[in-house]
Amino acid sequence: MQEATGVALLTIRAWCEDGSDHPLRAEVKIADDVASGFKSTLISVNAEAAVEAVREFLDSVRCSSSRTQIVLP
Repeated sequence: MQEATGVALLTIRAWCEDGSDHPLRAEVKIADDVASGFKSTLISVNAEAAVEAVREFLDSVRCSSSRTQIVLP
């Protein structure tokens, strides 16, 4: 994934497919630059893969050192 500057966007759409051995589905869409639209999409049946996509996205967003860093528990 490219590093993003400015405003990036990630959306997750999750649903269950009844009757499947792994019913969870997660569609993760990523826009490195909001003005350019979505560049990549991941559809996963594994929650850990979706979490890793979110982690990679957050790591790719470059923040200005002058911004306040927010740390969540």
